Amino acid sequence: MRQHRSVNDLSASNPKLEPPPSIARLPADVLITEAKALSDRLRVNVLRVLKEDSYGVLELCRILNIAQPALSHHLKVLFEAGLAARRREGNSIFYRRAPATTPLRSAMLAAVDTIELPPEQLEQIERIHAERNRRSQAFFAQHAPDFALQQARISDAAVYVPSVLELIDRAIAADGARQEETTALEIGPGDGELLALLASRFTNVVAIDNEPAMLERCAGIAAELPNVRLLKRDFTTLPSIARYRLVVAAMVMHHLASPAKMFQNARRLVSPGGLLVVVDLCAHDHEWVRDACGDLWLGFEPQELLDWATQAGFERVESQFFAQRNGFQIQIHGFRNSNT
Repeated sequence: MRQHRSVNDLSASNPKLEPPPSIARLPADVLITEAKALSDRLRVNVLRVLKEDSYGVLELCRILNIAQPALSHHLKVLFEAGLAARRREGNSIFYRRAPATTPLRSAMLAAVDTIELPPEQLEQIERIHAERNRRSQAFFAQHAPDFALQQARISDAAVYVPSVLELIDRAIAADGARQEETTALEIGPGDGELLALLASRFTNVVAIDNEPAMLERCAGIAAELPNVRLLKRDFTTLPSIARYRLVVAAMVMHHLASPAKMFQNARRLVSPGGLLVVVDLCAHDHEWVRDACGDLWLGFEPQELLDWATQAGFERVESQFFAQRNGFQIQIHGFRNSNT
């Protein structure tokens, strides 16, 4: 149960995320394939939509106002050109943009990103995120009292918390910077397993959740810690002030409406040289967690998290993996804000 491993090559992990076909071909072949894929306005629009998030096929149909058969053809072209990656979530297939692994692709995607999305598409994206948020909040409002019991079917915080603390301590020691006052932020503190441990390492600790019933679960612990504040906040609405030396998201990303944007938001909040720690499930096929635990996502591929972190401006410090009960696996990643 406590067996774990550390890796440097995240691409060797769970293969559920289907990577784009290899682009190790002749440069001319790469140029022709990728340029041909971008020769269609709709496909360019798809890549622009996928800039900072992943969407299911039906969600993309809503955003782009296009029938599924027509969209599926264009998604296939983008995937075969290596410009899009896809993964299966239960009965749905989700697409995201493949990372810019070549100067050619970087230049093309940079051009794509200059395109402004039409207002109607932006409205659909906001509605989809709002629907995801409502599903998650409704679950926690109703199931906060018994959430820990359901979560115990997946993982035990006691298994990964010591490794999280060791990662934090190593990263801070390696940083070498000494600050008179340091602040840590925990997103979704759950039952408060980390709060006292963070409070002993940082001058101030802020813990946020957008559901009051969940904050109540750790209110007793926080009341005993004078340097800990609990706030009802949505992570995406925090002011863009890089004041946190540490941001921790432990077992919360699979509940977020937009996991990819979590990294973008964290980049605004982590101080230069500061640390983002992400703990979450590896990709799995256990559909029952949607109803039992309110999960919006069936875990994540390690490479997927690394791509999102890199695109947001973080550098990976280290990664660890822990086997859990019922076939689940937990991944822990430390990312440093490279804007030093």
